[in-house]
Amino acid sequence: MEREYSSNHAELEKALGYKFKNHEYLLLALTHSTYAYEHRKFGIVSNQRLEFLGDAILDFIIGEDIYGRMPRWDEGKLSKTRALVVCEKTLSQVAKKLSVGQLLFLGKGEESTGGRDKISTLADTMESLFAAIYLDGGFDAAKKVVLSCLSEYIEAAVQGDLVFDYKSKLLEKAQTRHAPHQVVFDVVCEEGPVHDRTFVVAVLIDGQEMVRAEGRSKKQAEQEASRLALEKWQP
Repeated sequence: MEREYSSNHAELEKALGYKFKNHEYLLLALTHSTYAYEHRKFGIVSNQRLEFLGDAILDFIIGEDIYGRMPRWDEGKLSKTRALVVCEKTLSQVAKKLSVGQLLFLGKGEESTGGRDKISTLADTMESLFAAIYLDGGFDAAKKVVLSCLSEYIEAAVQGDLVFDYKSKLLEKAQTRHAPHQVVFDVVCEEGPVHDRTFVVAVLIDGQEMVRAEGRSKKQAEQEASRLALEKWQP
């Protein structure tokens, strides 16, 4: 893929509700480290610095919004609720709705291993996009887009309906009174360097593999696999 602005990027802008003045910010936000490394001789850099900035921007905007919504909540509850909204799972879901993965600039290896669908990559890219909007259009523009993208998740979180402990829910579902089911989480493989490892976990129910999922950590992979199993399994 050429690193050039296209009609597909215009569609993303439309979905975000923001049109970039400087398209380079948008292209940078979509540039994965593997692509930047393969094209380093052309001076291409990755979105990692944007990701750092976007993480801080996201924390503040969501924190401020929840703080204003819930005046009686203490620091602990505010922090836990914000964490649910800004977690990888939420951000990756937003990215999938926006079809962000299809626009990523990836290295050949990352492309061949399903990089466009990786939860961590999608979440990181959303943080980069929020930072890119902030740099291109200012804080108010970034705030408008962040709250627009995450409004349903914020609402669910403050209502107590945004819960990502799918593993506990799966285990609870398996413990029926008369015929409890055996649930086993099996780490199928670990890939990548130590600092950027990917885990693939399979869920076996009563000895039969139900689903597989990947994550940046074993815990994350177990959660995602549990979520898929809950959707698929009808005991």
